[in-house]
Amino acid sequence: MTSNQHFSKYIILGAGPGGLQMGYFMAQAGREYLILEKSPNAGSAFAVKPRHGKLISINKKYNFFEEQEFNWRHDWNSLLSDDESMRFTRYSDELFPDATALYQYLRDFAAHFSLNIAYQVTVTHIARDADGLFVVETSDGQQYRCQVLLNGLGTAGPRIPEDIEGIEHALGYENHPLDVEFYRNKRVAIIGQGNSAFETADYLSSVAAYVHIIAKAPLKFAWDTHFVGDLRAVNNNVLDLYQLKSLHAVLNPRLKKISRLANGTLLTNHEYDFPHGASPGTLSLSREYDVIIRCTGFNWLHTELFAEDIRPASWYRGKFPALSPVWESSNVPDLFFVGGAMQGNDRKAASGFIHGFRYNIRTLHKILEERYEGSAYPAETLTPFDWQSFVDWMYQRFSVSAGLFQLFGVLCDTLVISEDLKSATRRLELPFEHARSLDYGSQHVLFLTLKFGFEKFAESAISFMGPSDPSDTQCASFLHPVIYHLHQGQWSEFHFGDSLLARWDRPHESGGAVMSYHYAFQQWAQQRLGLTLDLPAPMEGGAYRKWTAQEIAQWQADHAAPTPEYPCHKAM
Repeated sequence: MTSNQHFSKYIILGAGPGGLQMGYFMAQAGREYLILEKSPNAGSAFAVKPRHGKLISINKKYNFFEEQEFNWRHDWNSLLSDDESMRFTRYSDELFPDATALYQYLRDFAAHFSLNIAYQVTVTHIARDADGLFVVETSDGQQYRCQVLLNGLGTAGPRIPEDIEGIEHALGYENHPLDVEFYRNKRVAIIGQGNSAFETADYLSSVAAYVHIIAKAPLKFAWDTHFVGDLRAVNNNVLDLYQLKSLHAVLNPRLKKISRLANGTLLTNHEYDFPHGASPGTLSLSREYDVIIRCTGFNWLHTELFAEDIRPASWYRGKFPALSPVWESSNVPDLFFVGGAMQGNDRKAASGFIHGFRYNIRTLHKILEERYEGSAYPAETLTPFDWQSFVDWMYQRFSVSAGLFQLFGVLCDTLVISEDLKSATRRLELPFEHARSLDYGSQHVLFLTLKFGFEKFAESAISFMGPSDPSDTQCASFLHPVIYHLHQGQWSEFHFGDSLLARWDRPHESGGAVMSYHYAFQQWAQQRLGLTLDLPAPMEGGAYRKWTAQEIAQWQADHAAPTPEYPCHKAM
């Protein structure tokens, strides 16, 4: 190679939290890797984002329980390492810290572990040569070749609505002025319905004459969806102010056009539909604003960097990379994504945030070790296989594991049991969709993960203020363990009850769950696996008392009031 050509087996693009986390695991394994970073420092995105300086990832330091693994569930900003001194919880006592603290932490993490980072290197083009190696070209004329490319570049630019005429008159979330004097006593509209829109509204609400969020209905609240990327309570003060008629508002018109008037004022043209009106129809309105800000999200794929023949496929109108269950590009072999882009195949759990993708990256590193280094995915052989020892371990694992907790339904533990039930193999934190696609022959397989169950209910999640029905764990609502059984193509599943503190290894009075499911679980396992178990007694008496027929009839009589009829319907 010439002086301007370099080779590393693994190249990681970007020294954000995703790139740093993968770099840490590469360094620990002694692999040949290089991180390319365009800025002078690691974690530089957090020097400017969130724009108003406040993180929405929690920093909960005090959790009563002593297990460090359990406490990782509530530390959303730390990167995984073997050094307890490199925990973000040492950088701030705030539940929602300033972004500057995270910026400092990421710089310190990179320095503390002496990660191999080439700073101020801007990637301009990515291609593949005749040998199948990736060729990464940079603005200073250098070429970096690698066998495996790990893309951790983060967001690729704002998503700008194409269906709003005159959208160019709106300022962007990424560049709107932060000096509040610019907005004092001005009329402000914000286009968007996510955390960036509401974060911006909250920042301006004390100085603007009024702030109107123009959102597509319905809003998605994290307390309802349990998806950390949906609207968070820490950002929704403007909803309170709207409902208390304090000039600020959240509106859901169909925004058609923005025009700039001769006096500099911006005029919106928008529509409301009334399909349930006395005379169904559409209402067309206009409103004047002094400032309009676009907060409509970001893309996660830098398509412009890639040669056409290796341009990664995308989905959701180009927002996310299309990924395999192991975070590999669906159409470009050996190209993987790390960091927030891992949410390309997870829109339910936490893959878009540090507290989620740090576990994805740990798993991905083990998969890379298996594929490219000949090092098998870590497994524990249980010989002889003892069911009760496994059950004790499983209760503890569900109660403490941070990876399964944060990436519910995304990662799973697997237990592969020989057909004669005499031995078993246990693997931790495999991608669930990947694990279920493997061929297990005639062996029994248990997949252990966690899930929410609110999709089974008509009520809003915010109306659930206590435990789910302990007599029917199939209807558990909050996060709870789910065990899937696979044998010769036949699937079955069992749900535990939910637990207020997500502990299933201790009695209720000590912070655990109502243990009504234990007998049913053992019975289910006996039937599915063909085990002969000394089953515990089913729960009779104790905390749960079954109603008599008379009590059931009385409750039905007391709650038999007819559903009220309303004379009006809300606008749609």
